[in-house]
Amino acid sequence: MLNGESFGHSGAGGSLAFGDLDHQVGFGYVMNQMGNGVAGDPRAKALVEAVRSCL
Repeated sequence: MLNGESFGHSGAGGSLAFGDLDHQVGFGYVMNQMGNGVAGDPRAKALVEAVRSCL
């Protein structure tokens, strides 16, 4: 997520959704092939970093 004011939830297989009121942005990521990891999907992490770099 973007900062301490962000809210959201990760899901099964690496899906992720969150909102951030300070930046007025919402983000959702779902895929058609579940990842194997439990501690966060590297694909989702890369997309969140891309969103963060745009703000």
